[in-house]
Amino acid sequence: MDELYKTAESLPEVSRHEVYAHHEGSDEWQKISYRDSLWTGDGRATGVVSSSEDFYNIIQYGDVLETVGDAVNQYSDLDLDVHGEVSVSPTAHKMSAEVNFEGDTTVYVDEDDAIDLGLKIQSGHSGFHALKYDIGGERQVCSNGMTAFISDLHFEQTHNDPFQPGLAYNAVDAVVESPEQVEERIQRAQEQELLNQDEALLVLLDQGLDRFLDQPVPDLLNALHSEVDDPSNPSLWETYNAATRALTHYTPEDTPSYELDHGFEAAAELLETGYNEVPEADRLGQSAVESRADTLIESEDEAEQYWEEEDETLRELMEAHSLEA
Repeated sequence: MDELYKTAESLPEVSRHEVYAHHEGSDEWQKISYRDSLWTGDGRATGVVSSSEDFYNIIQYGDVLETVGDAVNQYSDLDLDVHGEVSVSPTAHKMSAEVNFEGDTTVYVDEDDAIDLGLKIQSGHSGFHALKYDIGGERQVCSNGMTAFISDLHFEQTHNDPFQPGLAYNAVDAVVESPEQVEERIQRAQEQELLNQDEALLVLLDQGLDRFLDQPVPDLLNALHSEVDDPSNPSLWETYNAATRALTHYTPEDTPSYELDHGFEAAAELLETGYNEVPEADRLGQSAVESRADTLIESEDEAEQYWEEEDETLRELMEAHSLEA
């Protein structure tokens, strides 16, 4: 915990400053009274926001992380070890933090597959980013990251209101109290199966994971081979693990975590509909197959196939879903 508090103290703080508009023709400057610029103490401009606190309140990154530490400390009676990392963009306009717990909050998929639960925290100073807390986790067996896979365990506030410490406490409470709920979600995802590994690959590509990878199809296939026991009927849980494996291990090393957050949120749609339910694998698969088929048809053969004879694979999958080729 000492390290968490030290990290909180080291995070950049921002303050409000005036905004001026420049007219190039007359070389005149005029103050914009209804806007403020945000600057860090070391001279980095992070964003331009409303000058009214009715519309924008500064939420300091350090205050968020420190409050999470205070919320964890209230569980001193539990066996909890906390560790994590924080990533801040070069201009300090985005912050992403992972706070992982070890001990009484660990859940088990089976005896050899444990998941340490934790929090994923995102915030920003640009005027466009809310403060968000999501339950997250890390699989011990492969260090795959997980986040935002249960909508009921999501907490968020906008900058319209001053910092609300209670949400950090609610988020930590959710991690401590949710292992049973997480295990149930995993079990349901294991019961949902896609038609085959080709369909699983199309589902991952349809989620937009390709934009985070230099070699999307080979990387996702490698991830699927690592995570799927039977390629003839991969479960949503296995497909989700393939997504998180690719994002955790196959993305370029210089990709900042605040950019990868978007990928993990997209992957979470394999476990969460947005209504606190596991998606139906048949619907996910059918949607991905239809989307890919439409892309190839509309491109009039100009779109490159993901693999040789992909068109034949699509015909077979469309027939399995009773879709017209």
